[in-house]
Amino acid sequence: MAYKSDGSNLVPVPSNAVIPERDINDMPALECKNLGITFGGLHAVENFNLTIGRTEIAGLIGPNGAGKTTVFNLLTNVYQPTTGTILLNGMDTHGMSTAQVSKAGIGRTFQNIRLFNNLTVEENIMVAMDNSMKYGLFDGLLRLPGYFREEKKAHEKALELLHIFEMENVASHQAGSLPYGAQRRVEIVRALATNPKVLLLDEPAAGMNPSETADLMANIRKIRDTFQIAVVLIEHDMNLVMNVCEGLCVLNFGRIIAKGSPAEIQKNPTVIEAYLGKSHKEGEKQMSTILKVDDINVYYGSIHAIKGISFHVEEGEIVTLIGANGAGKSTTLNTISGLLRSRTGSITLNDKPIDHIPPHKVVEHGLAMCPEGRRIFLQMTVEENLEMGAFTVKDINMDAEKERVFDLFPRLKERRNQIGGTLSGGEQQMLAMGRALMSKPHLMMMDEPSMGLAPILVEQIFDIINSLHKEGTTILLVEQNAQAALSIADRGYVLETGKIVAEGTGAELLASPVIKRAYLGGEREEEPDKEGAYYF
Repeated sequence: MAYKSDGSNLVPVPSNAVIPERDINDMPALECKNLGITFGGLHAVENFNLTIGRTEIAGLIGPNGAGKTTVFNLLTNVYQPTTGTILLNGMDTHGMSTAQVSKAGIGRTFQNIRLFNNLTVEENIMVAMDNSMKYGLFDGLLRLPGYFREEKKAHEKALELLHIFEMENVASHQAGSLPYGAQRRVEIVRALATNPKVLLLDEPAAGMNPSETADLMANIRKIRDTFQIAVVLIEHDMNLVMNVCEGLCVLNFGRIIAKGSPAEIQKNPTVIEAYLGKSHKEGEKQMSTILKVDDINVYYGSIHAIKGISFHVEEGEIVTLIGANGAGKSTTLNTISGLLRSRTGSITLNDKPIDHIPPHKVVEHGLAMCPEGRRIFLQMTVEENLEMGAFTVKDINMDAEKERVFDLFPRLKERRNQIGGTLSGGEQQMLAMGRALMSKPHLMMMDEPSMGLAPILVEQIFDIINSLHKEGTTILLVEQNAQAALSIADRGYVLETGKIVAEGTGAELLASPVIKRAYLGGEREEEPDKEGAYYF
């Protein structure tokens, strides 16, 4: 048995339905058949099949780099698919422009807020109605009656939409002056102004506090029930996803790995492995003190990203910070390295404060960062990249240090004269790690070293990290592949919405249900029958 929502509760629908019961006699709002896109030799999305009923709330989830936003870009024809078809109310959207797709009935928000900050809230919403305006260029230029008639309709519709979401009091405010959560709501209202039959929400809860997220959950249900449209959301806040979505589709490496109800997805071993990774043997442990982070609070404008966290790293350890996307892991590393500032607390490296010095001075104190996305110098050779890593080190034997790196990464020695931008993803990650080692750091921080790499390369990267650990390198590791990270870590901390919610040894955390909850959300109160499944 599967489940549908009657507005507030989940009620059963037949498990043999292709779409739930209330839509069984209707054409699906959206169908994707064998959808795929290739960038060069990379299959970003492959064999993607999805059917969405006319009034369904569905979630598209998966780890970083799984292809979720690429799917949204395909659905809106930002990208033209290499293979497959997209049917919107039975109409093939192939060859349509993004404006034509919008007019046909797909509305969308984006990961990053894209409001016109200097326009009022009402004007932002009226902009979205341009596609449906029934006047031409000359009507506007000559200010003919048809122009004023259409503008009046748009004004009334904008105020009506704002009233539904209790925002009419900010209609005349500049959009950029609103709080973050309110800007998110305006962006959703603007998407609704296009009269969509399917609304795509790309990480709508990103940066929201718990109160704003609870309001968003209620608003998503209100959108479906008020406008009788389908809603599809990409979201990393799993508590939101598991409580508002009626069915989920899980992507990994561009392929669908599971479909089902939220309760089924939470227990699906393939999904758990995609988020948490496969097992590794635990490394040897070495203990002594080096880094202390005490009660730091970090903000992006008014957004409270890091909320009073404290932790420490001891010399010779691998300590890992894990958590879902948006939990605050990279923000924590950027704060330690001096790229961001904490409003409170302190950060010390070898008992010396580093929280009020510029990033290059932090490097001189003995901290090296291997950043997310690798960030090598693409136009420089491998050897030149390594030499840049030693820029702050005095009295260095450059040749000896390069040979040490080449011993760890023989592939780099073979390509020492090759331009960095022509290396494969795995080779670029090795180069980023080698460049960080060239500064002879007391502490090496790594941000998502496995991101975007094929599984076999991920195993190689973690073998190298474990080798560095055994040689005595102290490592602070941020990694979404929780299973892999905890399997080689001495200790770990679990971050959730900017707070540490659990800590312990790698083995303790691997056995703890808090890990699954941090990535996939808490258990739902109601669950479908074990035999049932959601059909998309």
